[in-house]
Amino acid sequence: MGYSGGIYVAKAGRPAALGGLAVLWEKEFPGGWHELQLDGFPESAALSEVVGETGAPALVAVVLDSDMAHVQALSPAGVGWAAYLHPDNAEAFGAPPLPHTPDEIAGLAVAWSAEAGLNAEPDAVRAALSAKNTFAEETFTELLAALGISSR
Repeated sequence: MGYSGGIYVAKAGRPAALGGLAVLWEKEFPGGWHELQLDGFPESAALSEVVGETGAPALVAVVLDSDMAHVQALSPAGVGWAAYLHPDNAEAFGAPPLPHTPDEIAGLAVAWSAEAGLNAEPDAVRAALSAKNTFAEETFTELLAALGISSR
C-alpha cells in the first residue's frame, strides 16, 4: 500500500492554514521553499489560505495510494492550474476531467513558475506532467524540478 495524503510546497515552513495535520517529513529547497508531506488530506480551501498567508505562490499534491496525484497551484495574482500526475490512474479512480488541455496546463504551470520568480523549463514541465513513474511522488519530484523549485 502506498502513501495517501497531501504534499504542500510553499515559501513557509509550516503555514497555519494547514491546521492540525501532522507533518510526516519536511524538505527545504533554495529560495525559502519548503515541501511538507502531511499525514492526511488538507481542507479544500487550504491552498488559497496558504497563498494568502504567505503572499507567495504555493502548490499541493493530493496523492492517492502513490498511484496518482491531483496537483493544484495558485499564486497571489490568481495564476492557477491543476493537473493529474499519472492521469490514466486518475481516470481509473474516477477523477473528473480537467478544464484545460495538457498543453494549456503546461503553459499555466510555466506562467505560475515565472510569477514565483523561478525558471521553469517548458519541455521538462510537459515531460513531468506526462511521466509514468512507479510512484506519483516520484513524478511530483520531477515536476518540482521542472518548475524550478528544486534540482533533481
